[in-house]
Amino acid sequence: MLASPWTAALAALFLWWFSTGAILWVVQGADGRGTGRDWHMWSVLFGLPVLSLGVIGLLVSLTNTDVSGAYIAFLSTLAIWGWIELAFLSGVITGPNRYDCPPGVPAWERFLRAWGTIAYHETLLTAALI
Repeated sequence: MLASPWTAALAALFLWWFSTGAILWVVQGADGRGTGRDWHMWSVLFGLPVLSLGVIGLLVSLTNTDVSGAYIAFLSTLAIWGWIELAFLSGVITGPNRYDCPPGVPAWERFLRAWGTIAYHETLLTAALI
């Protein structure tokens, strides 16, 4: 039953959706607890075991060529991606530009400022992909 592509697709869709909701819930909780970045930093630090389990699971799944290996690899990758997203949405891993975009700047400058805001996050996602 787990080998069915429909089961795998539905599982992937649900798990990705659920993990995104969990990440947003944690970030929202950290937003409501204080004005400083301390709560956000703590949420990212408490998420480090999830990142560690993701890396370990990914290494374990490298030699597993059956269906369970695919599920373990997906869950592990989801854990790694989830921690990166949590760190980004918490403001811990962003980019060198942490300032608001001033009004009236041209589109090319808005693009450069936007890239400066998300640069480290995107670089980390690319590194995790490789």
